Order: sequence, then structure tokens, then C-alpha cells
Amino acid sequence: FMLALVIGGFIKISVLLYAAVIGTANLFKIKSPSRLSYPLGFIILFMASTIASNFQEHLHEGLKVEMFILHMPILAIIPPLLLLVAFLKNRKKQRE
Repeated sequence: FMLALVIGGFIKISVLLYAAVIGTANLFKIKSPSRLSYPLGFIILFMASTIASNFQEHLHEGLKVEMFILHMPILAIIPPLLLLVAFLKNRKKQRE
């Protein structure tokens, strides 16, 4: 069971790091995304160690703080705003 958890965690982190490297390379139009893997890896390692120093703090950050800072705007605020923008753009096209 523990082996499956470790392997699954490694695969999840690897896929997320790969997505971050590819996304950053596309954002900044870098031709060789592999040049970003070490810098982004070090940034992620630094951020992971500074955000939560122990498991209890990690749980608090993930379940309490992040829920209101990240999930609420992404799930409750941004979609209605995008819907409003889509309606306004659609109404403007219909008038023309």
C-alpha cells in the first residue's frame, strides 16, 4: 500500500511539474522547455518547504486556507463573470 502511495505521488508530482514547465515555456515563448525544469523544480521545492513545515500545517493550509483563497473564486466567482461577459458579447453581436 505504501509503495503504491509513493509511486502515485511521484507520478502526480512529475505530471504537474511537466505541465508547469510546458505551460511556462509556452507563456514566455521559450524554444527549449527542458531549460526550465531545474529552476521550476527548485521554486516548487522552496515553496513547498516554506508554505507548510509539518503535516498538521499542511492539512490546515490545504483544507482551510486554500479552500477560501483558491477554490471559492475559481468555482463561485469567475464562472458567473465569464457567463456575463459571454452574454454581453453575444448581445453585442446580435445588434450588429
